Amino acid sequence: MNKPYLLFKTKHSPFWYAQVRLPDGTISRNKSTGKENKTDAERTVMEWVVNGCVPERTSRTGRAIGKQSFTFISVLNYLRTNNLSEQEINDLIEVMKSRKIIQTAVRTNAKGDCDAMEYLIDFWTRDKSAYLREMELKGHSETNRHILNMRNIVKHYWTPLLEGKLLGEITRDDVKKIFMAESTKKISPKTVKAVLQAATIPLKWAHLNGLTENNCYSGIILPKSTPKKKVILSLEQTIKLFNAEWDNDRVKLACVIACFTGMRQGEILALQIRDIGEDRIYIRHSYSRYDGLKTPKNGEEREFMIPPELRNMILNQASFNPWGTGPESFIFFSPQSPDKPLSPKRFNRYLRRALESIGYPNPKEITFHSFRHEWCTNTLSDIGDQRICMIGSGHKTESVFNNYANHIQKEIALNKIAESTEHLFAPILKNLSSDAVYVIKDVDPDELEHAQKLLPEKVGA
Repeated sequence: MNKPYLLFKTKHSPFWYAQVRLPDGTISRNKSTGKENKTDAERTVMEWVVNGCVPERTSRTGRAIGKQSFTFISVLNYLRTNNLSEQEINDLIEVMKSRKIIQTAVRTNAKGDCDAMEYLIDFWTRDKSAYLREMELKGHSETNRHILNMRNIVKHYWTPLLEGKLLGEITRDDVKKIFMAESTKKISPKTVKAVLQAATIPLKWAHLNGLTENNCYSGIILPKSTPKKKVILSLEQTIKLFNAEWDNDRVKLACVIACFTGMRQGEILALQIRDIGEDRIYIRHSYSRYDGLKTPKNGEEREFMIPPELRNMILNQASFNPWGTGPESFIFFSPQSPDKPLSPKRFNRYLRRALESIGYPNPKEITFHSFRHEWCTNTLSDIGDQRICMIGSGHKTESVFNNYANHIQKEIALNKIAESTEHLFAPILKNLSSDAVYVIKDVDPDELEHAQKLLPEKVGA
């Protein structure tokens, strides 16, 4: 009778090795018995046969470490030596998943068999992203600035957590690790929310489009982001501000327009001569250094009626454009190029210098965008009809408008006068439209050669 095992020695070890014949006729891999004597080795191997298992390995002292059953070894042999059908592979994966042994499996050449970081970066790259193309076709195109921000977030915050992983491997637990990452411990809840969305939006799209089996986004609680209460100037402070002498009168005019119309900074920068009508501004574009001229934020054009005094000031500014005064010439022109407007990077600096000059206690809390908040607040208080105010501000939803107009005190709102007897911003324009000499005092070296007369050097009381 043939023995159910084979004993042999190798030239590199003093111990006897064995191969055991399994019930299905196959044989196990070489296993050390840990015995130098053949009789002892045979006794050890027979114990393996009787017990139906072999050790995973044997120590130098002959101690068996771990064990593998003959059945399991037969399964491994089958997997190593046979071609598996698609159904058999899927059945194996499902068994492992149902036993909670694995959460997911990524098959070679499957859709999820791609580098996770490469997928995330491509997702936030316009010419490589099917998602961004879909959004464009649906009329919800993302701005270049937003896309760049999301791509930078992916590289900075997600590389340490996901580098080396396949897309199909990523699980909800991998995503939740961001909450404990050192990189997110000192940033605001609003920024943490953006960090999460930089990954969960691509992973959700991947799941819905069959690139991964894993739902990595459901159940992830986004941090609550409470907007910081915006500070605005009172009308008295605003009048005092625009009566003050500024270091840059072009910025001053831009602030006057923002205060009077509630326009966004990008919308003011985008103003061209053709946008100035007889009695109104046509808000057709916004400008961003990442996107150039684009539609306003909510994708819709709007109009805003202005008095002759403000119209004259705007056209006066446009008349000094060294690149010409054609219909597409910018009101706030750049001294470097006719194809772009003035850079806004110094707007807040000049605004805060003017605030300091009138003794405002904390100039850093006021920004160019504060004038938009001020307009929404004062206009709603004066008119009392939120729907009318939203036509002027360009807000599409009441919830967003309310975030701008939440400065109104309850007693003022409850005791609103039906009609205003005096236009809110008339004192500002009355002073600025006096006959004083117009001067611009730009201190930027690259603009000195284009310095022109623009706004009143001193405004009469």
